[in-house]
Amino acid sequence: MIYVFLHTLKALHVSLEKSNLYRLLILGLVSLLIFSTGFYFCESPTNPDLKFSDALWWGFVTCTTVGYGDYYPLTPGGRIIGIFLMLIGISIFGFLTAAIASIFVENKLKEGMGLMDIKFNDHVVIIGWNNKSQVILEELVQDNPNRNIVIIDEIEKLYLDHKNTFFVHGDPTKDETLIRANIPNANTVIVVADEKIDGLGMSDAKSVLICLAVDKFNTNIHLIAEVLNEENVPHFRRANVNDIIITNQMSSRIIVRSALYKNVSHALKELLTTSYGSEIYERKVENEDIGIPFKDLVFSYIEKYNAIVLGVANKNILLNPDKDYLIQKEDIIIYISKDKL
Repeated sequence: MIYVFLHTLKALHVSLEKSNLYRLLILGLVSLLIFSTGFYFCESPTNPDLKFSDALWWGFVTCTTVGYGDYYPLTPGGRIIGIFLMLIGISIFGFLTAAIASIFVENKLKEGMGLMDIKFNDHVVIIGWNNKSQVILEELVQDNPNRNIVIIDEIEKLYLDHKNTFFVHGDPTKDETLIRANIPNANTVIVVADEKIDGLGMSDAKSVLICLAVDKFNTNIHLIAEVLNEENVPHFRRANVNDIIITNQMSSRIIVRSALYKNVSHALKELLTTSYGSEIYERKVENEDIGIPFKDLVFSYIEKYNAIVLGVANKNILLNPDKDYLIQKEDIIIYISKDKL
């Protein structure tokens, strides 16, 4: 929000400078001082209680056409001065209002066309826009409405309804596009497969290029990539992708679970969405839990948080480990809960 405010002020300064409105504002202030002084000398003989500060106040409310009526001209000279002040005020404030409005309209157009540069840090970037990207965006917003999310795609325009969501237009394999999206300071990047070119077998190849470009700017970023062909997984690993999601494989396995166990698919749907029910979360182990058996951790989470511990993640994922497994300092707890702990 601070960045947006400062950017708006800078844009307003440039707009005022280009339109010579600074000169017009200075002329308006000088005119206000001169006409207020003239009003004071014209009206003070008929109104001995009138002070010069009152004349300045009258001049300001007159040129803004507010006209509170606490002071008003009684002499012909004062009324003529009032007419000039109203004309000057209408002109200056009209130009100023138009300049400010044009900035907001220009910013909105740039935002929709993806021409804005991203300046904030620790944001999530979704590369590629399709139906899956929309679902990903909705889930991320549901999880944390205040999270900054940036979409990168080559489509001409994209207007996003959620606050803290932004669009960057451009080719995600090119450095200038990733720099505009501030990839060097991003927290997470999600690369969605471009299924429009999958008929040529090039979707995964494009995704690998994107991952390599991202890794070039930020080797510490959490990089997630959707893979269409399992044979291409080694290429993604060479691109330092942290999480490789083989969508066709996952959907097929969910279908099999649903066929074998009628209610499992419904449970998976609930766990994988933030819109209702309980979800799967992870958190770092607390100091008080280090060294205790897994069975004690399970009971502790149920008692304290009404949450179910599924397992731990360290170098490997251990779901439902042995009950006597001792919790390590480096462990990440994977649990199910209605709310994030």
